[in-house]
Amino acid sequence: MQKEIKLQLAYLRKRKGITQQKLAEIVGTSYQNISKWENGITMPDITVLPVLAECFEVTTDQLLGLVALQDEGYQEEKTDTNEFWNQKLTYLLRQQKIGWNEDYIEFLLKQVWDIQKPIDILDLGCGYGYMGAVLLRYLPEGSTYTGVDFSAKLLQFGEKLFKEEKISATMIQGDILEYQTQKKYDMTMCKSVLRHHGDSEPIIRKMMEFTKNGGLIVCIDTNRELESDGLYIEGMPYDKLCERNGSRKHWIAEYENGDRDYAAAMRNAHQMHRLGIKDIEMRMNDKVSFFAPDQPDYAEKIADMMDFNELWYEEPEKKVIERLMNHGMTRREAMAYYQRGREINEFLKENPESTITWLRGTIITFGRK
Repeated sequence: MQKEIKLQLAYLRKRKGITQQKLAEIVGTSYQNISKWENGITMPDITVLPVLAECFEVTTDQLLGLVALQDEGYQEEKTDTNEFWNQKLTYLLRQQKIGWNEDYIEFLLKQVWDIQKPIDILDLGCGYGYMGAVLLRYLPEGSTYTGVDFSAKLLQFGEKLFKEEKISATMIQGDILEYQTQKKYDMTMCKSVLRHHGDSEPIIRKMMEFTKNGGLIVCIDTNRELESDGLYIEGMPYDKLCERNGSRKHWIAEYENGDRDYAAAMRNAHQMHRLGIKDIEMRMNDKVSFFAPDQPDYAEKIADMMDFNELWYEEPEKKVIERLMNHGMTRREAMAYYQRGREINEFLKENPESTITWLRGTIITFGRK
């Protein structure tokens, strides 16, 4: 059954607080035409619909009444749920391939944190335990790793990974905010967790609760501003690759609605300081990826990058654009943002020997309880 077209023009105009005359000037028509459209006497030309949709920051389908207007307010991304992360194993595996230089992790452990004897580590929001597997390779023998996450699928993969590498680890399924233990750890950490929470304080307090006096508290997150400027593809205009296309509006809407914190990497030290953590320092992950055709794993890297880019576009275009608009973007910004990702993949398909630089901007913030 086809939905009935019911132009939402009058409602949208009044909600915006403009007159028929003002709208007529914006669209380039007469106020008489606006009146006819609002009263259902005539319909605007198909070429005018995108202009009207842009004016009111809605989709064309919303303008025509085919899709409900999102007056119910902001819709959360819900990236801090078991359901979300159970579907993200492939995404996480691709991320870790380009995430770290292991010698830098060894540098942090031995030179910055000066760890010379076995320690016990607790990782809140561990995913499949990537950081644990890497840390234990460079820590003194006898060190232990405990990971907590609510995704059964990620934990099962992690248990398999640790078994294959013959590493002893404890993986616990549970909500990190509800997790309880009497044990105190030498290091409590979280990686790419705080950016998915609008308020980091409860999680950092949990980390403090589980850490020995004098123990390390480590928060690792990616700075989204640096991440957005961190991609260069030879042959594509760098200014185009760095275009925000309303991204900041999207990030701010998430933060103001308590959904996600786009600047968690920059805020973590300040929150830790307010909560009484001492000797706070910040470091930046030194990993910068360069892809070139003469590298033996070049094809795999490009395929991973394209697949990673496609993950964002698993939903239909219309649904993605509606979500971006609900998060503060104009229709034009949402369409441009969506299109840019498509253009990157199309360019890589048409130019299979492109050279690429990719910087993620990961910040490590740490201090002592």
